[in-house]
Amino acid sequence: MQPKFSVKQLLVLIVIASYGMLAGALALQHFLGWEPCTLCVQIRLWLVCSGTAGLLILLTEQLGVRWLGLPFCAVLLAASGMAVYDNIHLLLIETALIPSTSCSPFPFYAFYFPIHEWMPDVFMSAGVCGENDYKILGLPFSIWTALSVSALFLLVAYTLLRALRR
Repeated sequence: MQPKFSVKQLLVLIVIASYGMLAGALALQHFLGWEPCTLCVQIRLWLVCSGTAGLLILLTEQLGVRWLGLPFCAVLLAASGMAVYDNIHLLLIETALIPSTSCSPFPFYAFYFPIHEWMPDVFMSAGVCGENDYKILGLPFSIWTALSVSALFLLVAYTLLRALRR
């Protein structure tokens, strides 16, 4: 039985999902005034990394040098996995299972790669980790992001397994 979607189509879906989630977060921030916390901003970085790695893998596929895409496959898997990790960290803070002091006011990359200074509208954190008053359909926004980044991670894992089998 032939799979319904090709690896290239799945990679396009990963890129659209990654940048789509980022666009949604930015829309909520800039149009509704929702302030992201440090972990939310880190999740944004992982989404940028996922989308960009997906684009680079598609480019290597298009150029016929698939082997050049292997490092980007590792980046894609790691970035989508880190988005899940940071979101779980955020949920644990929000449910008071770990103290909010476990969330630094500075993203891990702030001192070495100050993208919060270069693109503050995207990567500047103004919220406090664990203080999530934002809800969509009665559920905290962090639950929606956890579901979304988990689905992205599963899609990435499935796509990379499919790519290995061809």
